[in-house]
Amino acid sequence: MASSSLLTLIKPKNQPRVLCLSLHTPPVVRPQAILIGKMIPEWLNQGITPVIASYAGEDWNIDLPRYRLPVFKPNKLFARVPGFRRLAEYWYYHQVTSICIKIIKKHDLNLVFSFANPQISNLLGARLKKRLGIKFVSHFSDPWYDNEYSTTSPRQARRILKQETRVIKASDKLIFVSEKLRDLVMKKYPLEQSRSVVIPHCFSQSLYPREGRSEDGKFVISHIGAFYEQRNPEILFKVIKELLNRKKELEQKIRVQLIGGVNAYAGYSEAKIMALVRTYKLESVIQLIPPVSFEESLSLMKRAYCLVVIDANFSSSPFLPSKVVDYAGSERPILGITPTGSATMTFLKQLGHGAFTYDQINDMVNYLANLATGASQPQTNRQFLDQFDVKQTSKKLINLFEQIL
Repeated sequence: MASSSLLTLIKPKNQPRVLCLSLHTPPVVRPQAILIGKMIPEWLNQGITPVIASYAGEDWNIDLPRYRLPVFKPNKLFARVPGFRRLAEYWYYHQVTSICIKIIKKHDLNLVFSFANPQISNLLGARLKKRLGIKFVSHFSDPWYDNEYSTTSPRQARRILKQETRVIKASDKLIFVSEKLRDLVMKKYPLEQSRSVVIPHCFSQSLYPREGRSEDGKFVISHIGAFYEQRNPEILFKVIKELLNRKKELEQKIRVQLIGGVNAYAGYSEAKIMALVRTYKLESVIQLIPPVSFEESLSLMKRAYCLVVIDANFSSSPFLPSKVVDYAGSERPILGITPTGSATMTFLKQLGHGAFTYDQINDMVNYLANLATGASQPQTNRQFLDQFDVKQTSKKLINLFEQIL
């Protein structure tokens, strides 16, 4: 009895009381918001009731304490004044840090979980760690200093490295979504390597609709998500054009949907996509669909016969798009176009679906032809897929919270 009573007294002290710094939340259609929208309901199911701090104006309909943080918007009139941006950033971080300290004290919180991107959340978490000594877990979905999408100047890169180092050293635990991402970032920090763990992106089976594939007789190939200069649809168009050259009868059967390919934050225009469409003479099969809600994107996944993920053609890409995990959860065949040894290729190969490099045009054509004619169907490795279920990833994360407390 004494032992049981003692455990009862100790448990509340070690119970994670978490400030979740996720600057984007539902209903915003951005990867961070979509991921946190899957994670937090499962935290509640597993007994964790976080307090959430996100950007002002993002009104998520969830019954939890929520606080709004201002967005960093320096005055454009003074943007060219030397030193102005640094001064504006200093006051911004002073402001948001003060807000978060009040939140932590009000709710007697004992842990900060910062969910990036954007990296402002991780920098804010590091400041709270320094000010309060509170336990701090940082999360990296993408590389920061090592991000090949970045076009920063050498001076900006040095500053980013300094900021990244500050976050790495302040973190009690660092979470990465793939081994390749962890290896890329942490090779610069051998002394902190032991504090890093891999908890992958997740899918939530309960969110998928029951509806089946398209009912109009079309073989629908869908790509969901924004395009960038370095990651655009041209390689997919090359594959589709070659497929139709070889099997002309498929031109009346195939429809390729690009859902949310034109997106303001990515900056890849509709004009650029349509120019490529005309170049490859695919006007009859390509369909552009505006960005949709996450719930609608899951519905569109279920209606498709094949889902496409395209990585930028970077050597051994560390990026594992969260959407490819959602693709997997939809139980539809996946075509991955990705560099050799990338995180996406590793995932798809273990899952049992098609993963090809940019120069494997012939193999991709055969893969799609076999799917379209019913000659073959990928067999999903369920045991591998189950570890990406939000129930499993949340359990790992909550266990981590409990360990460091």
